[in-house]
Amino acid sequence: MKRKIVVGLVFGFLFATSAFGVPMTQIEYAVTDLGLGKWQYSYDVTNISLTPAIEEFTIWFDYELYDNLAVVMPDTPAGWDQVVWQPEPVLEDDGGYDALALTLGIGTGESVSGFSVSFDWLGIDKPGSQLYEIIDTLTFETIDSGWTIPEPATLLLLGLGGVMLRRRKVATKTLSHKEE
Repeated sequence: MKRKIVVGLVFGFLFATSAFGVPMTQIEYAVTDLGLGKWQYSYDVTNISLTPAIEEFTIWFDYELYDNLAVVMPDTPAGWDQVVWQPEPVLEDDGGYDALALTLGIGTGESVSGFSVSFDWLGIDKPGSQLYEIIDTLTFETIDSGWTIPEPATLLLLGLGGVMLRRRKVATKTLSHKEE
C-alpha cells in the first residue's frame, strides 16, 4: 500500500512538473514610485537550475505602458554591461533592458541583485510583471523565459491585504445578519 502511494506521488510530481513546468530561472522585482510619473524597477536574478550559467537576460517593456527607460547606474552590479532601448509606439515595438555578464555569469543556485531601470509609467495602476528571456550568448536563442515576480515582501503585503479584506467582508456579513 505504501509503495503505491509513493509511486503515485512520484508520478504526480513528474506530471505536475512537466505539465506546469518548474522554472529554471526567476527574476524578482521591487517597484518604487519616484514621483511625477517616474518609477524604478529593481531586479534580483536567480538561477534555480539552468545549465549553463545565466550570461545574458532581457526584460521587455510594453510600448503602450513605458517610456524614457534608463539604466540606474549607482545600482549596477559589478561585471555586468547593461543597455536599454526605448519603446516605439508608432511601430508598436516594445522597449527592453538587457544585461550581459562580462565575467562568469550567474551559476546554478546563485543570485545577483542590483539591476535597476527607471522609466515613465503610462499605465493607470502600479507597474507590474514583465516578460523576461534568458539568452544564450553564443546562439542568441532564448533558453528560458518567464514573468518577473514581485519580491517576497511585496507578496507578503499583498497577502496581508487579502486577509484584511476577507476579515472585513466576514465582519460586514456578520453585522448584516445581526441587523436582520
